[in-house]
Amino acid sequence: MKDQVLAVWKSVTLRRHKSELRALRTARSIGPLAIFPIFFTLTFWLFPLALPSTVLGGAGITLIEAEPRGMRLLGWILYFSASLYALAAICAAAAWFFRWYFIAVSLMFGRHAMADRKETELVAAIAAAAGAYRANDPTSLPLPPPLP
Repeated sequence: MKDQVLAVWKSVTLRRHKSELRALRTARSIGPLAIFPIFFTLTFWLFPLALPSTVLGGAGITLIEAEPRGMRLLGWILYFSASLYALAAICAAAAWFFRWYFIAVSLMFGRHAMADRKETELVAAIAAAAGAYRANDPTSLPLPPPLP
């Protein structure tokens, strides 16, 4: 079971790195509108992080507004746990999100230094993740093209 979860995690990490690299290369090519491909990629990868708190919070609100009194306490517990999860998720993703935000803003103003460093990191991470992923699955995804 642990090996299967680890294999799925490696696959998801590889796909996330590839999508971030694709968004970064697209953002470089469109200059002043660089924030849009990065924003769409971040939104895609942050959505699964926000989904549990949305579901738990909605269930909590529904139970708080329910007629039987015994369900209100359960509703407040669900709502409070959803709020704690959302706070923890925001704190965990803030550094990742704001780094990408600053990269997008610097690209919008024509500065490429942060983007160059991030692209180098992503290519190295993809090579490392693909190597680990290929060790377990010979039919895996191809590596991205080298830097121009």
